[in-house]
Amino acid sequence: MTKKIRIKESSAILLSVLLLSMGFSGNSESFAITPQAQIQEIIDELKLLEQNSETSKKSKKKISNAIHKLERSLNEKFWKDESSLKYKNGIKVVNLDINAISKLDKVLKDKKTSKEVKDQVFQINLRITEINKNLLENTIGNLSELIMGEKGLKKIEKATSNLEKGNEFLENEDYTKALKKFKKAWEQVKKSLKDPHFKQLKLIHLEGTDDLDNDDDELQDIYIKILKPKKQGNPYKVELKITQECVKGNTYDLAGMKIGFSTQERFSDVSFHEEFHMTNDWFLTNDPDQEIDPVIIEERKTWWGGYPDTGDDFIQTNEVTGESSFTLNPEPLSILDNQMGWEGDFEFTGPPGDYYMAFWMPDTIGGSEFLCNFLGSFPIPTTVE
Repeated sequence: MTKKIRIKESSAILLSVLLLSMGFSGNSESFAITPQAQIQEIIDELKLLEQNSETSKKSKKKISNAIHKLERSLNEKFWKDESSLKYKNGIKVVNLDINAISKLDKVLKDKKTSKEVKDQVFQINLRITEINKNLLENTIGNLSELIMGEKGLKKIEKATSNLEKGNEFLENEDYTKALKKFKKAWEQVKKSLKDPHFKQLKLIHLEGTDDLDNDDDELQDIYIKILKPKKQGNPYKVELKITQECVKGNTYDLAGMKIGFSTQERFSDVSFHEEFHMTNDWFLTNDPDQEIDPVIIEERKTWWGGYPDTGDDFIQTNEVTGESSFTLNPEPLSILDNQMGWEGDFEFTGPPGDYYMAFWMPDTIGGSEFLCNFLGSFPIPTTVE
């Protein structure tokens, strides 16, 4: 999934915020009463039926077993939030639902239990199946919004087909056959997660574009993607594309960009230049300490007081080898609305916490064609886990 988040705030400094919108959650469907609350209501009703004098001893035991299965289905490890299951855990929840209903079906066959109790149990079975259907629809809807490869899309198509067939059975109150189809759909959902595009998506910590020059042209001036590491403690990887006007040049002599880390407070003077370490292939080869030194934020004025003296410039070249830390793309960049720009990547490590990753650009020289509305600096919220 590639989600482009476009948010703008104007002040003495343009604060451009790219917000993480996914724990690859997509847009969760709204429920009047959350599925978790609905399941809890069913559990409470079953407890009353368990105590009902018209429920036989044998049926009470079956109801108790069903309650246990439903309580297990509410385990927080299966849920993304109160309305959505984690994609890979839907199959576990439907299996618990099937087991719960199989116990309750035995109540329906118990001649010593009253018809009134059986009618309530039958309706509960339908409600359990309906809840599972809604959770499945929500999951398939979210996954359908993701850009997946051919294999992943085929799995989603099969899941959708099983969902539709199951829904037909449910409309005819055949919850047993409906749940079997829903189970097959959940199996296809789980298989779709093996799609390589989805695996890459899981690593995306933040991705988006924004209009930085504040001139209402609605052209995107920066693209950034932060990939979180597979293992805690490993570096976060950053891919960056930015227009030449925002870095104030189309040559290595003119263009510039520096980065530092601070707290998530406006104009914060808290600096994490010692705690964070940045580098990329060029700096590993060409820099004496093999690192990109962050800007030292000594005072609030650092944010608007011009291009900082501290910190390494990201945009550099080795005139002997011709290698460069960032590259001016010879062709317009489509993701920046076909504007000319620079692109490159780097990685960073730092202690867990919430931070601003702050960017500084050189001062605009009078008469320069690279104005970008005199953009000096901007922060992007990021979290190190």
